[in-house]
Amino acid sequence: MWLPNNVVAEVDAVARIHYVNVAATQKWNSYRQEDELRLLTGWCWTAKNGKSFRQGFKSQTVCYRDAWYELVKKQDAPPIARLRVVRNVA
Repeated sequence: MWLPNNVVAEVDAVARIHYVNVAATQKWNSYRQEDELRLLTGWCWTAKNGKSFRQGFKSQTVCYRDAWYELVKKQDAPPIARLRVVRNVA
């Protein structure tokens, strides 16, 4: 992963990180309610206090990043809209 060890340790102290695989999605989808969307595969974090979770991350690193902002920093991750592209005009 491309995250500092302290970030991983801080997240591991407050959350469980796991992968929702095809078998899990097939099982969940077979029992879902008619008005529920299908579950998709991807990385998931669940707070150890059981109060929050998020799922569907493409990579484990992104999952850790999101959990770190939400559970450790207690803030939203910085939005991509903050980025500015500056073009060098010569």
